[in-house]
Amino acid sequence: MRKGAQVSKKRALALLFGSMMVLASCTNLPATTMYTYGDHANRILNDVMMPVFWMAIAVFVIVQGALVYTVIRFRSKKPDAPIPVQTHGNTNVEIAWTVAPAIVVLIVTVLSFRVQAANSYQPPEAIKICAVAHQWWFEFQYDVSNEECNPFSGAKSSEDALVTASDLYIPVGQSVQIQLEAADVMHNFWVPKLAGKTYMIPGKTNYLAFKAEEPGIYRAFCAEFCGEAHAQMRFRVIALAPEEYAAWKTSYKNVPAVSTGTVSVLGLTGDAARGAALFAEPKKQCMSCHIISGTAAKGKIGPNLTHYGNRLTIAAGVLPYSTDNLALWMQDPEAVKQGNLMGRVIKKGTLSDQEVADLVAYLDSMKLPVTKPAEK
Repeated sequence: MRKGAQVSKKRALALLFGSMMVLASCTNLPATTMYTYGDHANRILNDVMMPVFWMAIAVFVIVQGALVYTVIRFRSKKPDAPIPVQTHGNTNVEIAWTVAPAIVVLIVTVLSFRVQAANSYQPPEAIKICAVAHQWWFEFQYDVSNEECNPFSGAKSSEDALVTASDLYIPVGQSVQIQLEAADVMHNFWVPKLAGKTYMIPGKTNYLAFKAEEPGIYRAFCAEFCGEAHAQMRFRVIALAPEEYAAWKTSYKNVPAVSTGTVSVLGLTGDAARGAALFAEPKKQCMSCHIISGTAAKGKIGPNLTHYGNRLTIAAGVLPYSTDNLALWMQDPEAVKQGNLMGRVIKKGTLSDQEVADLVAYLDSMKLPVTKPAEK
């Protein structure tokens, strides 16, 4: 009885574990590829992944069915039964198990090439956006020509250009063409629910076109190992209704207003005006790395900080945006994201708590009245 109870317990645990795995696979998680909202990802899912899945199910059923049939049909019925007659080789079976996999591979190849051809098409009417990958963050340049889209020049060099970092804004229902560039090492652009993976290679330009079908915030990643903080190289795609996207572009081009207001952080009151003055101090080196439109800050090393208060995340997706998390990042960047360039300049203790509070108030004050959709 005790042994039987142990077996039943093991079976129950196995059933529970299997059920949990099945249920987990059905969840609409932010990075799943099974729930798609873009034409590029839809083709990958419906025209390649699902046919391959059903073919795999068919192969599984046939193989396991043959195994079960063999075990039952040829099981030993008597303890002293003689060994059955042994046979070696069967030409028909060998031809079948050679031809069948070849047909499956051929079908998968045709499906893959069809989807690759469809996803490689670049609609001439598509909105052009330049994406530049850096270790370890993404930069997005809007309204630039192919020649201006360059990781070392072009829009990034102009404080008047429309540039965002870590947040990519696109309109719903309109094709966008992303020109993919890399500033340092190889990266990979991947928005699981909107578009498949595309390499970003230094010295080589790739293109990716896709269209979001519903408003929403979509998580995205670098899908190619690119160094120490690769796992923390993320961004968000914010898909807005066309009229909201047009309004966002118009307002984003406006120079941020003169910084005013206060923020309570680190148990202190941060003052935006003091933070603006602190940011402009040459010895703090903020302006050496960053651009803020309408100010003397014209750095070309780090992300563009114009309208920083509208960011969804801090440190390229590591922390959700909040003044507390921004203070945590500015106190010790290396502790939040290992290997980042800012951590070489700002060490723990470089800035006093009051200086951090003032800088947080300044950056948080640069906001636009944009209503962001829900995360998909």
